[in-house]
Amino acid sequence: MKVAAVRVHRTRFGAMREGAAHAVLPVEVITDDGLRGAGEIGLAYGAGGRGAAEILLELARTRLLGRDPFRTGQIQDELRRDTFWGHVPGPILGAAISAIDEALWDIKGKALGQPVHVLLGGACRDRLRLYCNGWYRGLGPPDAYARAARAVQARGFTALKFDPMKLDAEGRSHHVSRHIERWHEDLAVARVDAVREAVGPAMDIILELHGNMWPMDSIRFGRRVAHARPFCMEEVADAEDATAAREVGLQTGIAIAGGERLSTLGDFRRHFEARAFALAQPDMGIAGGFTGVGQIAALAAAHGVYLQPHNCGGPVATAACVNLAFATPNLLIQEIFPAWPEDDRLDMVDAPFEHAIVDGHLPLPTRPGLGVELRPDYLARCELLGAAGA
Repeated sequence: MKVAAVRVHRTRFGAMREGAAHAVLPVEVITDDGLRGAGEIGLAYGAGGRGAAEILLELARTRLLGRDPFRTGQIQDELRRDTFWGHVPGPILGAAISAIDEALWDIKGKALGQPVHVLLGGACRDRLRLYCNGWYRGLGPPDAYARAARAVQARGFTALKFDPMKLDAEGRSHHVSRHIERWHEDLAVARVDAVREAVGPAMDIILELHGNMWPMDSIRFGRRVAHARPFCMEEVADAEDATAAREVGLQTGIAIAGGERLSTLGDFRRHFEARAFALAQPDMGIAGGFTGVGQIAALAAAHGVYLQPHNCGGPVATAACVNLAFATPNLLIQEIFPAWPEDDRLDMVDAPFEHAIVDGHLPLPTRPGLGVELRPDYLARCELLGAAGA
């Protein structure tokens, strides 16, 4: 069995309620005997998606076509070590490498008739605890956050995440840039207090800061919300600044999570050695897919750090996260967006995991490969960014 073709697609979505637009980029890797593996470029938002698609197609033509798809370790090593910039790929080249890796693992699972989590060593749990994200879109006042949080709890979730300063008082996008203004900080604290009061002490609350503030501001904010007992605070400083993340944790007494923008094992090693993270969040779509993130998970375990694969894209990304999460001993919890009301991305696959949630958990996947199949009718409505091979 050899890789015969690769195709990259791009969805056509309008702007979300907060003003930003997403574009999910599914990838197909097709073998000479007709097996189709699915991957996803992990750049559904922000800049760089088209660039990653072009790089992926270049890598496919020069490094992937005609190769044995079972040689995932060798292929990833070559894509990183023999392409010069692959030594420190960053998110764009990293996204191309990651999507290829996910699709190859999907092919291996389908060829062997086994879920990917079985190939990774087998399940470490029978069901997967999830935290809910995406539940606070367009919300402004604290009481609106309280009502929405209670609705999440009513669906059976025992954990949720939100960025309390992502939106202004009217629910419009208003990102902090290093220093947070006092009115904005007061509003964010009021939202945290409202959510904690609404859901009670048993619900875990994760606070996302998106790397928008510098340490002084994150420390002050963390101290003001520490009484709400956050499960952790995420991305509390510039993504590459391990020392700053550690300092925020020490000064606030709150566990620190991060890593969604990091793309190499070395990036994570520096943060682990600095004791910056209690919870590492590598993105399956930029940090190397199963091969790369599996290595990060093992390194995290060696440093006493939990894992939670970052997940904020389409249903293929979710399927990749779920399979890795089930097979990872030091997995703590998994991020999920149960719904995307602004678009139809979940229709991209035949059986999205987002539709299988029961009381805030996912059951153990049993279908081969990633457990989802890309729908040809959906891909036909997407933009074909390019193809390599037959």
